[in-house]
Amino acid sequence: MNRKNLIFAAVLFAALSLGFVSCDNKGNEPDDPQGEQTEQSGSTENNGGGEETQTPDPDEGEGDSSDTPSSNFTPVAFSVSSTQQVYFSSGNLQYIQSSDTWQFASCQWECVGTDNVTGGEVTSDAYGYYREGTALADKVDLFGWSTGATIFGVSTSTDWENGYLGSFVDWGSNQIGDDVPNTWRTLTYDEWDYLRWERENYDALCGIAQVNGINGLILLPDGWSCPDGVTFQSGFHDSYGVEYYAAYQTFTADEWSKMESAGAVFLPAAGRRYGSGVDYVQDLGYYWSATESDSRGACYLYFNAVGAYVDGDNRYSGRSVRLVKDL
Repeated sequence: MNRKNLIFAAVLFAALSLGFVSCDNKGNEPDDPQGEQTEQSGSTENNGGGEETQTPDPDEGEGDSSDTPSSNFTPVAFSVSSTQQVYFSSGNLQYIQSSDTWQFASCQWECVGTDNVTGGEVTSDAYGYYREGTALADKVDLFGWSTGATIFGVSTSTDWENGYLGSFVDWGSNQIGDDVPNTWRTLTYDEWDYLRWERENYDALCGIAQVNGINGLILLPDGWSCPDGVTFQSGFHDSYGVEYYAAYQTFTADEWSKMESAGAVFLPAAGRRYGSGVDYVQDLGYYWSATESDSRGACYLYFNAVGAYVDGDNRYSGRSVRLVKDL
């Protein structure tokens, strides 16, 4: 049995042992698609008009915000219920352990990836980049949903019985950059669900892409109007795998600058963390909600190249956080 099957088996056993009350999964897609995926062969259909490209490791420089234009992000309203609209933050949440500070990524496509952990070697397969490290890095952006014994999931503990208990305390209750505490908050399960499945014209306002070499999910604001010089194709590919994001559509840094100036939000496929191991970087994206599923489980938004869903699983899995501000 290979490494990923061992991980999947362990997670399945833990979930069955816990008796998780899973959040409704609108797409009927399992949390871990490993058991459903088959390696693709033959030519890749280009549904989005872009050429198939090699997806780079976000830790290796290409697609790194330090080598690319700065963010041109412009907050625009997103409906997350019939009565509530929000602005998204300009990037994923990050925590610096040495200074005990919180910040947002410098641009929307930035993710720490396999550098969330130290030690071990970075390797890759058809399901993205992974690393079996030995400890958490100083800068992290994959957090467990713990609000009790650890600092918002900044821990390598996988003790689901004792380590991740307690009522939810929002990441936004911290000072983030220059913003005072409670400026930002985490979407609930119902809000992710409404954003993805219920708001007006929702299917036309969501789609996968590769942005400046990084795979991820694009969410468009209410009343979207595509800027001149770029074309957006909503929807998803019909095949799993890292390469199918770029096969669907791509945006250069300059093209994305136009998209985000009109309010487009990009969620990088930042992978997930179990203890001191990170996997599925550039293949899967997991974004926490503020909603628990039971005393040891919590809900999240999940996406891959074929769809985006809302689901629930254990709290000790390190997942991304993208905060919002109420209008």
